[in-house]
Amino acid sequence: MVGRSYRARNCIKYKSSLLVPYPVLKIKLYNILGEEFPEELEIPVDTGYEGSLMLQRKDYEFFMMGELPREYWRIYRSFAGRIVMRVARAIAEINDRKFEIYVEAPYYGYGKRLIGRELLNRFTLVLDGLRQECCLAEA
Repeated sequence: MVGRSYRARNCIKYKSSLLVPYPVLKIKLYNILGEEFPEELEIPVDTGYEGSLMLQRKDYEFFMMGELPREYWRIYRSFAGRIVMRVARAIAEINDRKFEIYVEAPYYGYGKRLIGRELLNRFTLVLDGLRQECCLAEA
């Protein structure tokens, strides 16, 4: 076998930033009670982030009823030192597929919205830099 071919579906244009545009994915979120988060989000793809989905502290409050006990919270290392992350169960919907994920927010600090490798590894993702598009793909 020489390679694989993929069909890109559901492409989203990269978002602009100061220096270089960045890829995003659209995601709907639900808390563990099945209540839908008030907005559909376009969240940056970050292959350097090991978790599923990082949220801002104010977003995370919507998911707190599914929070795991403190002994299951995660700790990441960064240039700034150790970062303790609160962790809660949630439901994500991407491209009409629903599945359970973990959402995280820093115990201290503001946080940001990022989709990490734990979630990205469930999909075939095409980052088309020339077209400035992030696409979900199928074989």
